[in-house]
Amino acid sequence: MNLCRIKKILPSILLLLIYTFIGAIWSYCYCKYHFYDNSTDSVLDDLFFYIMTITTLFFIMIVHNCLCSGYKLVVVLGVLLLFLFLSEVSYFIFYGDMISDSLLDSIVETNSYELLSMAKQALMIIGPAFIATLLILFILKKFVCIKFRLFIPITIYVLILFTLLYYLGSYSVIKSDLKRGAYKPAIGVMRKCYSAVLANLAYILVSYTTTDIYSNSHEIEKFNDAVLLPPNKPDNDLIVFIMGESSFVNRYSSYGYHKQTTPFMTNIFSQNGGCIMPNSHSAAAFTRDSIPMTLSFNVPESDDNLFNNKSIIEMAKFNHYKTYWLASKRQVIQGTFNTKFGFIARKSDVVSFSEESLDIGLSQLLEDTLQKDDAPPKFILVHLRGSHQPYEGDYDDIDKQALPDAEEYDLTVHHTDRTVKALYDVINKYSDNYTIIYTSDHGEIVNVGHGIGDNVDQFLIPFMFISTNPRYNCEYIESFRGESGYLSGLMNKYILSNLLGYEIDQATLNKEKGNDRVVMPNSTVRPFSEILNKH
Repeated sequence: MNLCRIKKILPSILLLLIYTFIGAIWSYCYCKYHFYDNSTDSVLDDLFFYIMTITTLFFIMIVHNCLCSGYKLVVVLGVLLLFLFLSEVSYFIFYGDMISDSLLDSIVETNSYELLSMAKQALMIIGPAFIATLLILFILKKFVCIKFRLFIPITIYVLILFTLLYYLGSYSVIKSDLKRGAYKPAIGVMRKCYSAVLANLAYILVSYTTTDIYSNSHEIEKFNDAVLLPPNKPDNDLIVFIMGESSFVNRYSSYGYHKQTTPFMTNIFSQNGGCIMPNSHSAAAFTRDSIPMTLSFNVPESDDNLFNNKSIIEMAKFNHYKTYWLASKRQVIQGTFNTKFGFIARKSDVVSFSEESLDIGLSQLLEDTLQKDDAPPKFILVHLRGSHQPYEGDYDDIDKQALPDAEEYDLTVHHTDRTVKALYDVINKYSDNYTIIYTSDHGEIVNVGHGIGDNVDQFLIPFMFISTNPRYNCEYIESFRGESGYLSGLMNKYILSNLLGYEIDQATLNKEKGNDRVVMPNSTVRPFSEILNKH
């Protein structure tokens, strides 16, 4: 009798052991890549690893029973949950990294152009996940008759969730975030216990349903403490800040690349008053994090300054600059929800987008802008589409003729070169007292993307500068270089503040230069030297 019973339950035990092993492996990888990153601490010493293993096991058991159910709606739910889980696994296998908060934010906050442009990359993730889902469903339906008793697993699964929610509601740091409508940090804590599907679904749901903290368009009154008041009278009639996209500096001929991808920029920024700055890096690997740290006093550790201090655009307006946000058609800011940097952009006097999809059309938009309003001074930000994936939409036949044997990414860089030249020609036509900065929001792991892992390529960017004002020369830009030997994107706000007539507290500036750090794709903050030395 006992032997028969053992034979009966043995398949269930073996399947449970297999699921436990899968849950432990997934939880280990999740902890290692999402929380520990470059840490030498052992995942096996972390209590949350074991909690995560338990919740992942219970999730798999619940999905298993759903797939083996005789009710179609329950089976559909199981298929959906399995597909989402396998999509996370597929992402990890393909990129060697976990889906991060920043990636989810970028997906949620992106515009329709970027969302459609990433369909090809998404298909490479969800395609294998879909096939694996159908295969597992077939195997379970055809060959497996096992069902688990789920009362205890579901009870524990829900109990952990409610315990976590109670903790989040009483923890002082999280409570302050909740009071100002920022619920995402709480979901970040939830990831410590739920690695399979639930935390990501909760994060996306909160993003879509919570109060939009970026919708307030009222001007902020308070200056950052580093800004010394009152400002000086402006001595730059026209400041144009050109923000590129996904530009990896090692693909620029201006920086030694063997193909002539940037001949125009080399000529422009090699003139008297110009400089091509070596060794520059962005403050983050995502646009939504990088641009706010350029155009506001936001720091890697906190978004508080974004909401509490005047942005660069508001500071420009305070010192009598008229402000413009000009962008490519495919960089359109849609509504108040999109995006963190949209919160800054909407403070501009004029927000305008080109009619053309390609960046080259921005020169006409700039010319129309300068024709309509010839009263200085002006601060203009030009946001390019640049070299964002997929690359095939970011260049034209002229670029292919110039570089007939180049790969697509190089063609996008060449198109950016032509765009900057066209913008420069317009600026020269309408002003003889100007300063131009060209840089990028982040770099690119060519043919892979950005916001993935700790590859240094997604941080390495160009920085080029030219001014007709002799006060602002290469030595001036060099004065912002950090102890690491790199010019950080965190310095952009201070450079722009100076150009707009503001002095910066030197002690604060020195402290920031000595603290060169970046926001990683998994939202942690690490010294840039760690990322650089690893590669």
